[in-house]
Amino acid sequence: MSASDLLVASAPTKTRFSFEVFPPRSNQAALALGAVIQHLAATRPEFISVTYGANGSHREATLDLLKHIRKHTDVLPMAHLTTVATPREQLEAVIQGLMDAGIHDFLALRGDNPRGMDEADPLLQDSLSSLELINLLSAARASRPAFTSVGRTAVAVYPTGHPQSRSLEADIDWLLQKEQAGASLAITQLFFYAEEYLEFVAAARAGGVKLPILPGVMPVSTSQQLRKVAELAGQQAPTELERAMDSAGGFAPELGVEYAIKLCRELLAGGAPSLHLYTFNKHEQVTAVLRELELI
Repeated sequence: MSASDLLVASAPTKTRFSFEVFPPRSNQAALALGAVIQHLAATRPEFISVTYGANGSHREATLDLLKHIRKHTDVLPMAHLTTVATPREQLEAVIQGLMDAGIHDFLALRGDNPRGMDEADPLLQDSLSSLELINLLSAARASRPAFTSVGRTAVAVYPTGHPQSRSLEADIDWLLQKEQAGASLAITQLFFYAEEYLEFVAAARAGGVKLPILPGVMPVSTSQQLRKVAELAGQQAPTELERAMDSAGGFAPELGVEYAIKLCRELLAGGAPSLHLYTFNKHEQVTAVLRELELI
């Protein structure tokens, strides 16, 4: 091997990153999001994931956005897919339809219960688990030609514990089962402190989990958004950040960016393999974070 070959072989791999967006709710929002997608794609992310509402709500908007990303950018689109209140046959049809559209990367979720649906509703009772969805995806890929069946299956993890979690050990065991069923990537729900992610990853590795676990980070823009994120994470928002945002009148994207940069630096220093940035359908804050980290 030549000296130049050695230099190439030893060159450090640049940290990768990815984004999450959600489907637009109006024509005006769709136009704005089209411009956002172009800005995001220009940074060359590993993929852009698109959310999918409970019981397939916004399904058509989700599919349209996935097709837009595939047709108008060089970025891999990843489709969120939820099972809650959706019959197996319908899920199988949705999966095949997405694959027909050239979408082969999925984030497999059970999803939140639709608003107003009673817990005793048979549709909820019969909902497939995310593990069963992984098996459906594997079967769908196996049924297709080799050149169209490639793709990744991602799953969600909760560093601070799922709302219905029995224990950390149970969460790790469930993640291990998903990996054994075919999951190749995990993405965390939101959290505020690097040690929450790092401790979860350490526990997962000790439990035998080998798949990459990507930390999910959102640079919040407003006090209201911060509190909503805290509610979703099931924990208290960082006091100093909340007070600073309130003092700034409730709108302070620069503070959210600053906090996200610090968090990402700690995550990468701790060994995070990549970053998954929740965009809230804006590009300015996430690209500001990536620029400061010298990733773009």
